[in-house]
Parts: sequence; structure tokens; C-alpha cells
Amino acid sequence: MKFAPGEREEPPYIQEFLTGKWNVTASLGAAALAVLASFPYGLPGFIFVGTAYAAVEGLALLYVPGMSTFRYAVRRKYATLRYQAQVDSLLKELGDRNECDPSSKRMRVYLQTLDRIDALERMVKARTCALSVEDIDRLKDVTRDYLARWLAIVSANERQSQLSKREIADRLRSVEDQLAATTDERERRQLLQAKKDYQRLLESSSRLSSRMFAIEAAMVSMPDIIEEVFQQAVSMPMASDASARLRESVDRLAIEENLEADISEELDTIGVHVPSPAAAKASASPAPRPVAQAMK
Repeated sequence: MKFAPGEREEPPYIQEFLTGKWNVTASLGAAALAVLASFPYGLPGFIFVGTAYAAVEGLALLYVPGMSTFRYAVRRKYATLRYQAQVDSLLKELGDRNECDPSSKRMRVYLQTLDRIDALERMVKARTCALSVEDIDRLKDVTRDYLARWLAIVSANERQSQLSKREIADRLRSVEDQLAATTDERERRQLLQAKKDYQRLLESSSRLSSRMFAIEAAMVSMPDIIEEVFQQAVSMPMASDASARLRESVDRLAIEENLEADISEELDTIGVHVPSPAAAKASASPAPRPVAQAMK
């Protein structure tokens, strides 16, 4: 399963350079300077300024889009846009199911978690804790995973309420009765296929019921991880091992990501499509920060 906002792709670096705020400002400034130069010097003054700016712009176009720091900034911008699109999509899906009531327990937990991350992000920008921008990104990934697992639980419960195990078992027995009564070869093949489908559906429904408990447990642990990191950052803001403790906390969810691959297959089997946190994380995460730009 994949997030709708798309697979990982290389951002248009040249386009980002040309449409960037600084480049647009420089272009407007050069145009204004060329107009001013045309008053005392006429057309030659206008051409001189325009040619000089074109030369500088051409050199910048050759070098800037290939710089690691520029590419890192662009990748972060696109990763942020993809992340926000994924979160918006998940919230919309939950809202369509009337699950986004601010008074609900899960939504209160989600909003409180966002507040914690916002506070940590302000601390990182002010350089008052040992965490990094990438650490904040990992915490934001946890909130997105929380929404995805929430949607998985809601969707699976909806589907199972629509098609109960008893109903599946009754249909399976009906197919078996028809299969025992028919002698037509073509009809038997169709009934055999229907029997296999119902058997697989019944098995998937049973496996999914037990695995959803693991998803629920992961949802409970996610806010606790962020609260733990927040308390550590507040009590020991400049501890040298703060980032390492964060990674240890977030890595506890690795087993849940492995489990999710199995759950995704089960959800697909019963007709439920839910965005995968692991796939979203792969598509949204930017490349590592260049060493020259790393936060001290």
C-alpha cells in the first residue's frame, strides 16, 4: 500500500533555483537597475546591466543547482510538502468516518503530541537542546504513523462489521453444498474458486483480528515515546546523548513496521486500503544533511 501523494522522485532543482525568492528578487533588482541605467546612458546602459546580470545568472545556474546544500534544502522542502499532503489525506479519511472530533480521546492525544513536537522544534531552532532538525522529522513521522494506524483500525472494524465471520462461514457452507450437488464441470470450477476465496477471506479475517491488537498497542506507545523525548529534552536539554536516546525510543517501533507489512496484506485481502507509514516514510524523507550544514 502506498500513500497517494506519490513515490519518491528527484525534485526539479533548476526550476527551484529560477523561481526561488532570492533569484526572483535579484532579477527584479537587475531589471530596475537596468531601467535606471538607461536614463543617463540610454540603450547601451540598459544592455550593459542586462548582459552583466545574464552572465552572473548563467554562472549561478551552472553551479548552484548542483550544490549539496542547495539540493538538501530543496529536498527538505519537497519532503515537507509530501509529509503535509500525507497527513492531510489521513485526516480527511478519518474525518469522512467522523473520527476527527476534537473531544475524542485519540484526537486529543494526537493534538497534544503535535504540541509537544512544536515545543521541541522551537527548542531546536533556538539551539537550546541537543536534538537536530532530522530528529524532529523522525518525531513527526511518528505522528503520521499514528494517524495511519488509527485509520487502519477504523477501516478494518468497518469492513469486519459489514462482513462478519459468521456471514463468511455461512456463505462458505452454501458454496460447499452447491458444489456437492452440481455435476457441471464449468460450474464446479467457479464454485471451487468461490470456495477458495471464502476460505482465504475467513483466514485473513481471523488473522487480522489478532494483529489489530498489535496495531492498537503501537498507537498507545507512540505518544508515550514523544512524551519521553520531550521530558528528556526539558530536563536535560543539552545532554550529549539526547539524540541517541531519541533514536532508541523511535527504533522501538521498528517491530511494528515489520508487522505492518503483514497487516497491509490482510487489509488488502478484505478490501481495505490504508496508507502505509513505512512507504510514506521512504517517499517523504529527505537525503541526509550535508556535513557542512549539520547543526553543531
